[in-house]
Amino acid sequence: MTIVSSAIRNDLDVRSYLEDLLNELLSGNRDYESLRPDTWAASHPDSIRGHRQQQREEHNIRRERDRLRRRLARLEK
Repeated sequence: MTIVSSAIRNDLDVRSYLEDLLNELLSGNRDYESLRPDTWAASHPDSIRGHRQQQREEHNIRRERDRLRRRLARLEK
């Protein structure tokens, strides 16, 4: 998995994450745990793309609703 795809999967602003990541690495930061996308997001909440989280939640709700409708349709037969 690439750094960019990791940032996207964690709903981060890719540019902000990459910029900070590269700056930290170039300054000699060896705390790799703090540079992971999920850990980094916790310390940079302003760089999380909230609209993507909302879209994902809405998609999951629609998917679950459709799944329940299919189950009910099978039970009615």
